[in-house]
Amino acid sequence: MANDATIKPSRFQRMLEESEGVRAIRTFSGAWHGIFKTVAAGYSVLLIYSVISSQWTSAELRGMFIMLVAVMIFLRYPATGKSPMNRPSAVDFVLILLSVAAFGNFVLDYEQMAWRAGAPTARDVIFGVIAIGLVLEACRRAMSVILPALALLLLLYAYLGPYLPGTLFAHQGFAAAHIVADVYASMNGIFGFVAYVFIAFVMLFVIMGSLFERFGAGTFFIDLPVALMGRFRGGPAKAAVVASGLFGSISGSATGNVVATGTFTIPLMKKTGYRPEVAGAIESAASTGGMFMPPVMGAGAFLMAEMLHVPYADIVKIALVPALLYFFAVVVMVHFEALKTGIGGIRPEDRVSAWTVFKGGWYYMIPIVVLFYVLFTGSTASLAAFSAISSFIVLMVIKHFARGEFKKFFVTLFDGLAEGGDKSLIVGSTAGPVGIIIGIALLSGLAFKFSALVMAYTFGYQWAALLLVMFATFVLGLGITVTADYLILALLAVPAMGQMGIPLIAAHFAVFWFSQSSNVTPPVCMAAFAGAGIAGAHPYRTGLHSVRFSSYLYVMPFMFVYSPILMPNGFSVEVLYSWVILFLSVIPFAAGAMGYLFGQLNAVQRGMLIVSAFLFIFPLGIVDIVGIALFLVVLIPQYQRSRKADRSPEAVRRTPA
Repeated sequence: MANDATIKPSRFQRMLEESEGVRAIRTFSGAWHGIFKTVAAGYSVLLIYSVISSQWTSAELRGMFIMLVAVMIFLRYPATGKSPMNRPSAVDFVLILLSVAAFGNFVLDYEQMAWRAGAPTARDVIFGVIAIGLVLEACRRAMSVILPALALLLLLYAYLGPYLPGTLFAHQGFAAAHIVADVYASMNGIFGFVAYVFIAFVMLFVIMGSLFERFGAGTFFIDLPVALMGRFRGGPAKAAVVASGLFGSISGSATGNVVATGTFTIPLMKKTGYRPEVAGAIESAASTGGMFMPPVMGAGAFLMAEMLHVPYADIVKIALVPALLYFFAVVVMVHFEALKTGIGGIRPEDRVSAWTVFKGGWYYMIPIVVLFYVLFTGSTASLAAFSAISSFIVLMVIKHFARGEFKKFFVTLFDGLAEGGDKSLIVGSTAGPVGIIIGIALLSGLAFKFSALVMAYTFGYQWAALLLVMFATFVLGLGITVTADYLILALLAVPAMGQMGIPLIAAHFAVFWFSQSSNVTPPVCMAAFAGAGIAGAHPYRTGLHSVRFSSYLYVMPFMFVYSPILMPNGFSVEVLYSWVILFLSVIPFAAGAMGYLFGQLNAVQRGMLIVSAFLFIFPLGIVDIVGIALFLVVLIPQYQRSRKADRSPEAVRRTPA
């Protein structure tokens, strides 16, 4: 009999949907299937074409983007559980027509609305109210009620300002027409910089990831690490970490990463001896790390570049070492887990030659090289994504046409474009509500008041601000996506962190990393739940193990603030020294977290190792020396004890001839 704690397939599907916010999704057949795929593929083509076209203004593109996202959401996601699940309802058609009218009005009339800013007409207000209702409903369907409710609360805050008690959050208030005009008839709300970043950068990388997956690149990025690392101790788990890093660097979704790589790596880990909940946890921890690995890093990294007014290439350069440090930590933890449980590698008869795998898919790496080349030669991230997509399509044309697979190429291309459009709806649905939140926070001065509140409650201590942000990201992560989580706290908390003397780049990176913790931290931890579903494991046990394997995630934000790992003043000997020390700190931290070094560790030894690792964070010579000394106090006796055990008669008798 199956364990009741194991996630059943239907429940697993719901968890996957909820991990991206989705509560229900229609399954089309027949004509509606073709209609939706055509609209989604056309939307993807429009976004790709917009990179090289000057046919539309920025305002027009933003309006078309919000309109198409709303139309596709009302087609794809039902209003309630009682709505038809194989076709749109009459209500959906009404909402689609209203979307075309309200957002089409913005596209056609934005210049005139901009001219009469501050004096909106009745038509502006009517269409504005409709547009606000539409973006909130679209987000509710595609995600959950939390983010729309938060946006609605901010709208009420803007209107009710004079009636609020106290002086901290009370303000002069704004007329309803003023609020609607600011949110709809300007670039401050629904069509603000969030919509711009999604159009210019995020969606292109979502589409690129879908094309890669459809044409088989994802399989190559999984098979190669398995072939390279499978023979080592704990090889399948280490391969899962590397594969998730490679695949995650182009995917942009932790849960999607778990599903794509975990369906292969988790059964392989179980086969070599890892417990189901541990296998699921390792995959979820590694897949979450994919959100830190350049070049994509999810939507938050593009938003960060825009808020900091720096080229995206600079964010990529800065993010690489922290990402590698995180993956190194997960690999070391996996190694200690393998030592503790006596797990080996893949059996020789089950191994595949790395050279064979490489020969079969080396060309999949060319678009990644193109992406980095274009990005680091001074071009925009959108042009880099366009170049990578174009080069990938050319390669697939050559591959399929050389084999005479003309139909297969066009079908796969169409499916990849449609899937990219479909996958972009979840993050796209957040553009309107988050834009409203940002617009109202700036209009009412809430952002500045919140900064003052953070300063007051943390007494100006940087470590206290980091703990407060960690708690806030956890609470917000219970109900909204990691992108919205990051964006809201970047707006509200980062200014206060800057006032405390934390460099803005470090503050943004700290919030960005903390926001990803909801992927692996119970009670939500949807990436861990996805891993549990594949592994057939208890979801919350998997979640607790995922916290352990991803625990370095919670340490990294403190490194961003207290060490020069992010190169705040450029590369230097001090930066290089900090990198070496921080990579060294992984070993005591991982040993303390896993309870094993050269043998089992007691609670005191584990505590000493964790303290030792934390001392490495601070770029002070004496502190590092104390950290190293503390590490050696545990390491040397452990090593000597293991050597004696290896030379014991029992160990000698167990050693094969």
